Amino acid sequence: MTGAGESLSEMSPLEQQVVDAARRGVWAEPRTSVGVAELASTEDAGLCVRAELIRELLIGRHGELDPHGLRVRGVRILGQLDLEHVTAVVGFALTRCALPQGFTCCSARLQWVDLRGSSLSGLTADGLRTDDRLSLEGATLRGAGELGAVRLIGAHIGGQCDFERATIVNDTGPALCADRMRTGGSLLAEGVILRGAGKSSAAQLIGVQISGQCDFEGATVVNSAGPALCVDRMRTDGSLLLAGATVLGAGELGAVRLLGAQIGGQVNLAGVQVVNESGPLLVLSEARVDGILTMPAPVVCPEGSVAVRSGDCAAGQRQVFVHGLEFARLDRVSWREWLHLLVHHTPKYAPQPYQQLAGVERISGHDNNARQILITQQDDLRRRAPEALGGTLARWRHRLWGVVGRYGYRAHRLVTALVLTLTVAGALGYLAGQVTTRPGHLAAERVLPATAPSTGPGTACSTAELIGLGIDRGLPLGATGLRARCDLATDTRWGQAFTYAIWALQAIVWALATLAVAAYTGLVRKPA
Repeated sequence: MTGAGESLSEMSPLEQQVVDAARRGVWAEPRTSVGVAELASTEDAGLCVRAELIRELLIGRHGELDPHGLRVRGVRILGQLDLEHVTAVVGFALTRCALPQGFTCCSARLQWVDLRGSSLSGLTADGLRTDDRLSLEGATLRGAGELGAVRLIGAHIGGQCDFERATIVNDTGPALCADRMRTGGSLLAEGVILRGAGKSSAAQLIGVQISGQCDFEGATVVNSAGPALCVDRMRTDGSLLLAGATVLGAGELGAVRLLGAQIGGQVNLAGVQVVNESGPLLVLSEARVDGILTMPAPVVCPEGSVAVRSGDCAAGQRQVFVHGLEFARLDRVSWREWLHLLVHHTPKYAPQPYQQLAGVERISGHDNNARQILITQQDDLRRRAPEALGGTLARWRHRLWGVVGRYGYRAHRLVTALVLTLTVAGALGYLAGQVTTRPGHLAAERVLPATAPSTGPGTACSTAELIGLGIDRGLPLGATGLRARCDLATDTRWGQAFTYAIWALQAIVWALATLAVAAYTGLVRKPA
């Protein structure tokens, strides 16, 4: 490698300006300004800088550089900018530049990188370490292949990672692949366009760790053959923002995936448009949202389909996976709309989503809402997972329990049923006093004294005594003593029939009373 003085003598005037500007900490740019699209094909030496020169400057082969870094604007970089395994002495900015051969910096240690407004054929930066920011704001990157147009797998970005208003396109693979990336600041992708193809996600950020927030507000993420946005197992200290975004995906893996993600702030999906013609829209299973979960309002459209999906959607179509999802509070949707989503737009019955929603309503002081949610859970259990209840008898018992006591969450219905049952018992007692068993005798009549002859006619009981007799026999405990004066003639067929009927009512009263006590004390309110 030639020394600093010898290298300068071989440089073009623009390259000499770049070196001088780097030493003084000022911007270098050509005298003629052209658009980035024109730069990509220009052969004008007054607009071109060799990639080798940029590399030499960053590794310190042209003398000491100013701490402000290498800053170049509006040039074409000739050749691929190869900084693999490089430890740069300063940060650098190549803004509104054209890099038609792309940029690779795998396993490099760079201070900061600013590529705002530039055009690149691709960025490969697996294992990159930066002390500060990485900015691709307003940049255009067009790559090819299944490795991705932009690769940041395992990269550690010391500051924020900025893709705002960038356009990243790959017609044969993912647009952005940043699995296991870590950032010391926020991940900003507001207004970005990410267009990928293939089974991998257009934007794949599995296992990323974001110290700030992850912002995809107003973004457009498209993949016609697979998932669009995948942030499975993401960890972020801030919020995940997708408000106003358009996400178009395909396939059974889902258009938007947050499987197992942990969000320290809110998740904002207000106004998002998610489309998947061949699979689920949202996969939120096992995700945890410490803040507010903001969904599109309303979650469901009048036809019963999920509103976050454009186009026609048949009522009842399963669209959202939320098993294991935890959140502090819902916003923009009511609990009834979310409940509709659980019943009609999830792939199968699962108890946790209902329990989660009921818990949120209970914490908010809406106990009645919580009870209604849990009642709906039991109805959905019987409808979609009857095998979990047991055999046919158990299923019918569960159905009866739902009709009579609403599974213990409407205890007043048990009390009403108990009162009605005792009313029927009283009516049976009165009816027994109207049925003749033999001449001069009734199925219920006054009890004769022990010394009275048994051959004489019986004495009818009063209406009050007959009703009290039925209630007295129907009560499992706490007899009123009326049977000492008026009772059923159990030595007759009619008397025995009324006795059996009241015994059956007594068993029902026992069951209802037990369930009412259990419901009021919460003993039967167990999730299933």
